Amino acid sequence: MIKLSSILKERKVIFWIFAIFLLLEIISFLSFYFSIINLIVFFILVILIFILSVYRLKWSFYLILGELFFNSMGYIFFLEAGDFKISLRIALWSVIMLVWAGRFVLEFIKDRQALWLRYLKMPYFKYFFILLFFIVFGLVYGVIKNNFSDAFFDFNAWLYFLLIFPLWHILSSLSEDNKKIFYQNIINIFVAATLFLVFKSLLLLFLFSHQVPIISDLYYWTRDYRLGEITAMSGGFYRVFLQSQIFILLAWIIFLPIFNNLKNKKNIVWLLIFLSLLSSGLILSFSRSFWLAGVLSFGFMLFLLWKKYNFKAMIKTLLLGLSSLLLGFVVVFLVVKFPWPNSIANFDLESLSERAKIVKTDELAVSSRWALLDVIKDDLSANFLLGRGFGARLEYVSSDPRVLEHSADGIYSTYAFEWGWFDIWLKLGLLGVFSYILLLYFFLKEAGLNFFNNNDYWYLGLGLGVITLMAVNFFTPYLNHPLGIGFIVLVFLLFGLRSNK
Repeated sequence: MIKLSSILKERKVIFWIFAIFLLLEIISFLSFYFSIINLIVFFILVILIFILSVYRLKWSFYLILGELFFNSMGYIFFLEAGDFKISLRIALWSVIMLVWAGRFVLEFIKDRQALWLRYLKMPYFKYFFILLFFIVFGLVYGVIKNNFSDAFFDFNAWLYFLLIFPLWHILSSLSEDNKKIFYQNIINIFVAATLFLVFKSLLLLFLFSHQVPIISDLYYWTRDYRLGEITAMSGGFYRVFLQSQIFILLAWIIFLPIFNNLKNKKNIVWLLIFLSLLSSGLILSFSRSFWLAGVLSFGFMLFLLWKKYNFKAMIKTLLLGLSSLLLGFVVVFLVVKFPWPNSIANFDLESLSERAKIVKTDELAVSSRWALLDVIKDDLSANFLLGRGFGARLEYVSSDPRVLEHSADGIYSTYAFEWGWFDIWLKLGLLGVFSYILLLYFFLKEAGLNFFNNNDYWYLGLGLGVITLMAVNFFTPYLNHPLGIGFIVLVFLLFGLRSNK
């Protein structure tokens, strides 16, 4: 188990990773003005990961994970060809898969039996392959029944699951000491990315709430590069939502229970500071999906601590969690109310309570979502067993102003749905959904056993992280997106390998 003290010792490393993220964001913003910068940096990063993959495959994995953790939709840099854009994420994935495939073929020629045995030892091997079978079935079925282009672009996010193979290729060849270093480096990248996301969210909130002249360009850069959403709310407050903020929520859930294993007061203070910063990012995201999933996972965490230990352990964790949320609120308040330049924003507890309800500004979006749900349920009742494959489109009446700009009657057709679990069901069929849940169940079962039998708080945190993703996925699709899929692949292999040993 990697201890909090080990992470604190890596502060300088985390700082430099943070600095790299910051530098990439600055360069991306500059490329908004000078498109040649975007092209140059895109090719530099692709060439870099190719060199790293050939020389040391595990080094390239640090780069691809860093991109995943801090870059919401993968378009911080991209290659544009007409109306088609190749994101940095797709390019990095393609390179690492290509290099891995070359290595696999060479080892297969050298000793195929040893290679097969090596891959058969992959944690959760058969459950991953059952799910992969239904994913492939959904693609073939979708190509036959639906538009080929729709089927492919609906399916391509699921290709991220194939990263299990190069990741396993790396892990299965490392010594025990090198595995510890690999774990530590991934945690360093994860912590640096979550801190950067908090910093970026707070910085955007400050600039918009204080009406700094650059905000117009920041808004269009964020929108055009698909980095997130910045929305004006009542009282001059701005909601800053980045899809990658899901990792802020997961980090809060993962690191909170570690408190029960800490004896050093200094480490407890550091943990509280970290959790408070994460809380500020969750608060200003104003994501009801995050808030609801966080509350459910936090409540379940408290129940498990009470069942495993006692009422005192539960109360101490409850107080730490609530304290971090309160301090996170204070951080957001101070950013909004900073006296220079003049702030136009208002932020208080009433703002949070209004967001927890359906306020007027949300009614159109919520009504559209519920209108879509009715259509999905009707379609699933007719295709509940096999679904309709990737690319299946549904039409519904939307109240979204962006839709009404192009459609007077509000009729909207799409194959991408907000209701994540229903989306998976419609694309993979009932058995496909069951295979996904089965995969998650066996990890959660193993995580629970390791926590209760071995007092392993990392397993508790990671298990709760998976539960959090499952809850968020009801309202916001993540388990069918590289952000969620990448997290699942990483967690299952890293911790499944530990469990097997």
